[in-house]
This record gives sequence, C-alpha cells and structure tokens, in this order.
Amino acid sequence: MSKEDEYRRHAAHTLDLAQRASSASDKTRLLIMADAWLDMAERAQQAARRQVQKVRELHPFLQARIFGRSSEAE
Repeated sequence: MSKEDEYRRHAAHTLDLAQRASSASDKTRLLIMADAWLDMAERAQQAARRQVQKVRELHPFLQARIFGRSSEAE
C-alpha cells in the first residue's frame, strides 16, 4: 500500500469517527484531523509524481541501465 493510500485510509477512518462523535468539539477536531490526512495524501501524491518525473528526465543511458533496456550508447 502506498503512503498516499494509507493516508487516505486514515482520513476515511477519521471521518467515520467524526460522524459518530457525540460532541461538536470532538467532531470538529476529527474533521480537522481528516483534512490533515488528506493534505498528507496530496503531498505524498505530488512527491511520487516528482520522482517519476526525475526518472523520465534521466539520460537515456541511465534509463537503459535502470530498466534493462538496450541502448545505442553501449
């Protein structure tokens, strides 16, 4: 499970707890926590996208070495 998925799962669980909370203050705190989990999921998604972009920007020779593709440079 990716970090993004894990954070979204925590957010869903926290939202479930908020729906069952008996006091308004508890509900508010839990909704703030759920929002924070969703923010972390978004940040994890962005970080993953940056990593993919870095790999795409690698020199073709390095891509060939990493991914086992043949390269004309060899």
